[in-house]
Amino acid sequence: MIDLSGSPAPWPDEATRLWADRVGRAARQSDLWTVPAPQGDEVLREVLASQLGLPVEQLTITASLRAAALTYARRFGHVVLERPTYPGVVPVLAGAGAQVTRASWDELLKGAFGGEPWDTVLWFTSPGRNPDGRTLTGQERARIAELAAEGHRVVVNETYAWFCGQAGTPAGADSVGTLHKLRGVGARLGWMAGPGCFEEAFPELLGTPPSPVWQRAWGLFLRDGGLDLLRDGLLAEVDTAKAAFRDRLASAHGIEFPAFDGPNALIPLDPRAAEAPAPTAEQLAAEAPAPTAEQLEESALAALHEEGFKAVAARHFDAERPALRATFFGVGAAEAIRFADAVARSPRTALRLRCQGHT
Repeated sequence: MIDLSGSPAPWPDEATRLWADRVGRAARQSDLWTVPAPQGDEVLREVLASQLGLPVEQLTITASLRAAALTYARRFGHVVLERPTYPGVVPVLAGAGAQVTRASWDELLKGAFGGEPWDTVLWFTSPGRNPDGRTLTGQERARIAELAAEGHRVVVNETYAWFCGQAGTPAGADSVGTLHKLRGVGARLGWMAGPGCFEEAFPELLGTPPSPVWQRAWGLFLRDGGLDLLRDGLLAEVDTAKAAFRDRLASAHGIEFPAFDGPNALIPLDPRAAEAPAPTAEQLAAEAPAPTAEQLEESALAALHEEGFKAVAARHFDAERPALRATFFGVGAAEAIRFADAVARSPRTALRLRCQGHT
């Protein structure tokens, strides 16, 4: 089974050996076991600030993206969350008491959601948004700066900067993110950065962040060549697989699949695709309801599964149209080519319709 469902690939042996060594070094540093570091370990903060282009004095280490979301939900009455997006923050925001509104980027950038701007968070993911690989344009970044200047609290989830490069957080916006995409949820580390973030997050920081020993181990690993090993290995493999997928669609099937940033892409589905045996005359006489988005996605997932591929339904990300999300973690070029052939010949996908100018 070729897994495009989003599970991060195992590290190469060299990275694992480096990680194990740096864990040992951190464990042998006595002060990390006894001295609190409420804003986060200094080595990890410096590495992340350097890699992400953030002011180190404004960067605070969190346990995850969800942990950062707790702070915004506690402090702000209204969070306007992009759609589609990563679903994990939704129950956190709502469960912590915030009113959550879902909106497209076009709607978010208008900024007219009622209430006071100072009590409203506008939440984006860029670069390489999950699930569709979208990245803010220069014009959109400028508009975010305007919204921040007008008093809105703008949050940009930059988790996928490792895969896309870093254009810098839009002026006036907070940066949040996680290290989970580098290895998995076991990383248990994230960040938030912006003026006042540490003070605002202090109640959550009293109990949620991982041990300073764990943080130092990650800081040493990233600083001492670990991130370079991942970029040259796993992250570069994502780019190779993506290129093979798009090139195969174009060269073998005449389909120009749009470029996307990061590891995630949406494969659109055709709502007109036949999913059942030819109807009888009686069935044709009785107007049958159109298949739901869930039915379309589940049928497409099952068909791909039969061909040896595992993907994810886009409805889990609040996508507006039926689609499947494919994530190119741990997928080789040959496997990406096989996947391109499978989605191109499937009657359930809408790639040819889009290629021919249909929507």
